[in-house]
Amino acid sequence: LGTEAVRCQQNFFIRYLWDDKRMLECHQSLLADAIGEEDGMLNVDSTEIAKKGKESVGVARQYCGSLGKRENCQSGVFAGYSSRIGYGLVDRRLFVPEVWFTEPYAERREKCKIPGGMEFQTKIQIALNLLEEQVRKGLLGTRWIGCDSFFGTSRWFRDTVAGWGKLYLAEIRSTILVWPAGDAAEKQQAQAVSQIAKRESTEWDRVILAEGSKGPIVAHVHIQRVRENEEKGRAGKEMWLIIRRFEGGKVKYYLSNAPKDIPHEELRRALLMRWPIEQCFEDGKRYLGMDHYEHRTWKSWHRHMLYVFLALLFLLRVRLAFKKKL
Repeated sequence: LGTEAVRCQQNFFIRYLWDDKRMLECHQSLLADAIGEEDGMLNVDSTEIAKKGKESVGVARQYCGSLGKRENCQSGVFAGYSSRIGYGLVDRRLFVPEVWFTEPYAERREKCKIPGGMEFQTKIQIALNLLEEQVRKGLLGTRWIGCDSFFGTSRWFRDTVAGWGKLYLAEIRSTILVWPAGDAAEKQQAQAVSQIAKRESTEWDRVILAEGSKGPIVAHVHIQRVRENEEKGRAGKEMWLIIRRFEGGKVKYYLSNAPKDIPHEELRRALLMRWPIEQCFEDGKRYLGMDHYEHRTWKSWHRHMLYVFLALLFLLRVRLAFKKKL
């Protein structure tokens, strides 16, 4: 498009007067109308965008998931929503590393127009703020909250979600320790969840989670009750441990505070609602320019992501419209 076209786009995102908050609210309302269900899932995840230079807002040398290593990049925390009908992105917040709030970065903060009075927040704090706002609004029917292992390994994160009265499906790291359920914990030792997956006695169910575009989504799943490992090395409250084994040997582990009498089918359905936020990132970067921009300011980053949300919503509504006609 040329340099001039890029500059026009930059001016549009940086200076044009439009109500970002109202546009986001309209988007969320349209998304709720399209796919909202009472037992849907709010998801939270982060995604990174590699960047050269040091002037873009929040850029720093940090872990970049798309590259699998520490690299110069920006990292955003996103909330998504999924149901039986479909999925989409709901809200976003750029993660600004702590170093950006030091005195040597004062000039950069001003150039990037970071809001005055803004203080450093961890990704977990940002994620909880995004989720809590959606829970408070109640616009998107939510029974479940899902997250990847970065957030799910945090007991504070899980306990906060449980305190809202929501069920969580929290991916955890393979090294997390759990105890046997019931009184058996007193006679045994805590084990890493990876050890449970490797035991010969562990039973696996081969299940079809859903019908995908390329055929049935088949998984090997193990579900059992366990007790959480307390900080002092004691057995804590009971919860569900769900282990999913993928073709090729990859294994993922989850904890859930779902009630003891919940059908296993519901836990398996929750597994399906966890991954769509990652699909949104993939579609956004592959087809919608989610990672293609030359904006440097706080406002322009958030506005760019809002336009990606709207594009994803448009594609979702197209898919739903054609699906109904088939």
